[in-house]
Amino acid sequence: MTGANRVRRRYVLAGAGALLALGLAGCGTLSDEVAGKAIVSPGRYGVYPCANIETRLREVRARRIELEQLMARSSQTAGGDFVNAIAYRSEYLQTGGDLEELARASSEKKCAVDSKFSSQRTVY
Repeated sequence: MTGANRVRRRYVLAGAGALLALGLAGCGTLSDEVAGKAIVSPGRYGVYPCANIETRLREVRARRIELEQLMARSSQTAGGDFVNAIAYRSEYLQTGGDLEELARASSEKKCAVDSKFSSQRTVY
């Protein structure tokens, strides 16, 4: 291999490394909403009846609140942000995606709205 080829190869490798670094840097800028949609498959709750959708909605809301409390508690310690990123962040994003899909399935099926003003009846 000649000296010119070695130099050219180093430039190509350096350029490929720079492009890879830029590509990976873009992955860190995903919003919570986009990441939640990417984790949960569309139509996941499409086969659930309204009663199951409402039950699952309550479960996911409770888990999301629990995760928010755990993340708030751990962020008060040294290295808490790292613990949040490793232990809780992916499940937190997944619960956000689940809530969106459950809301979509509930509106498509015209399930009763979970409200104190609702009569808990569906209109067909």
